[in-house]
Amino acid sequence: MTRLREHRMRGVGLRVAGPPLTRPGPGRQRRAQPLRLPDLTGAPVKVIHQRVADLTVMFAIDGSGSVHGPCGTDPAGARSAACLSVLDLMRRNGGGRAGVVHWGDTAPADLALAPMPVRRRRLRQALSLQPMLGGTNPAAALARVAQLTQAADPSRTLAVLMLTDGQDLGEGLERELTQLPPRSVNLLLVDPSGDCYGQEAAWRALPWGSFTRLENLRDGKRVAWESGTVLAHSLGLRLLHGTLA
Repeated sequence: MTRLREHRMRGVGLRVAGPPLTRPGPGRQRRAQPLRLPDLTGAPVKVIHQRVADLTVMFAIDGSGSVHGPCGTDPAGARSAACLSVLDLMRRNGGGRAGVVHWGDTAPADLALAPMPVRRRRLRQALSLQPMLGGTNPAAALARVAQLTQAADPSRTLAVLMLTDGQDLGEGLERELTQLPPRSVNLLLVDPSGDCYGQEAAWRALPWGSFTRLENLRDGKRVAWESGTVLAHSLGLRLLHGTLA
């Protein structure tokens, strides 16, 4: 039987099933840090701030076993740093709301936060977690996102940022995509294999809001930049500087 234990942070109490959360140790790669992204542009400032204020972002972060450890695809936690970068971008450009879903072969309710104002400390705390959640089942992540957003104001824009190393589509992904607003899920897929481990056509055939493929998660600045760009495009905007310095 899997033992349940408490992982408590100030203002947050989470019960985590299974393996322990990852912790920095001797010889591990330095933790990726959030990037201060350029402000949003493409419309008058008041319009930009209103669009962001009316936005709900759900961060769906892959915590499968393949992202962890010194040989994993994301040993420094660039996924979390990128989400924190987007959170900071929202705070500076109108606010809005955000929530978090950590997922692997499941998307535990204990590790999920429903949308809340972006200034809440609980969001930063939840995004800083690095749980180890076994296999890869993105459908479970989207099912949890749908559950957490089903009572949301329909007038708000929903943008889901799904960050994954793309090693498995799992079962039922297309079905779960149809349970969310059309083209609201934006995939940021890390693909060191060059062809999504032979599944590129299957990934691309799904109705994503956007499809972004990165070579690795070890370039934390690039992951943060692309995440911010995806957010901007979901609002019909762009980052103030068009390229990463």
